[in-house]
Amino acid sequence: MRILFTKSFWELDLIGDWMATFVARVAADGFDGTEMFLPLIADEPRRVLGLHEEYGLIRPVIDIVTEGITPDEHLASFDSAVRKAVEFEPRLINSHTGRDIFPFVENVRLFQHGVAVSEDIGVPIVHETHRFRPTYSAIETKRYLDAVAEMQLTADLSHWMVVHESDLSDQPGNVEAALKRSRHIHARVGFEEGPQVDDPRDDHWSTQVSRHLGLWQRILDYCRADAVEAISITPEFGPPPYAMTLPGSRDPIADIWEINVYMKDLVNRSLA
Repeated sequence: MRILFTKSFWELDLIGDWMATFVARVAADGFDGTEMFLPLIADEPRRVLGLHEEYGLIRPVIDIVTEGITPDEHLASFDSAVRKAVEFEPRLINSHTGRDIFPFVENVRLFQHGVAVSEDIGVPIVHETHRFRPTYSAIETKRYLDAVAEMQLTADLSHWMVVHESDLSDQPGNVEAALKRSRHIHARVGFEEGPQVDDPRDDHWSTQVSRHLGLWQRILDYCRADAVEAISITPEFGPPPYAMTLPGSRDPIADIWEINVYMKDLVNRSLA
């Protein structure tokens, strides 16, 4: 099984011809490809794909979000976003789907629709574990996985650390259910009081880093057992307000791009 490292543009200032600069820097720093948030992509798909081919990168991971007041509006926005996302010929689509405030049955309908659309377009659609969404907690996510057998996840476990105010070792059943169904990883390190430690290179966070590495390893083990050909991992430390800042200037206390390169290298040498 191949492990593919993808890079987000989350921490960049998107000014000028940032796409060309971004893709070149991704390749120079040893990533296999990109992960890009669809609403912020201004370039035409042909140019984006051409840049990826020029620099020897794989097809991108495209992030989408569902929006609106009602479940029906979220469903319509999902379909609209998928139509745009497929123009970029993504290796997979990562979706922020539904709302934590919607009734269970309505979110099930959204996830079931996502499975059907994925089968129709022939592109994997994975649903991110994220606050604000139905997958905000390990407990709730287990309910949806039980209800929608084909549903697959992007594992951003940092959110659950702060939601549950724990390292998740106290609910192994719920966590294992999610690890088994994860096909993309956001490699950010959370802790009991927040979704992002200030700098994973600091030994102060070694316990939290080791905990996340162990969980990510189990995802890889499950993927190998299911004969998955490749899994993508995006180091996803983000800018402020995710990143802790210096008083007064509000500048991040560490270079976020450098942290994400560090996380790529750490995961690459740590996971089997």
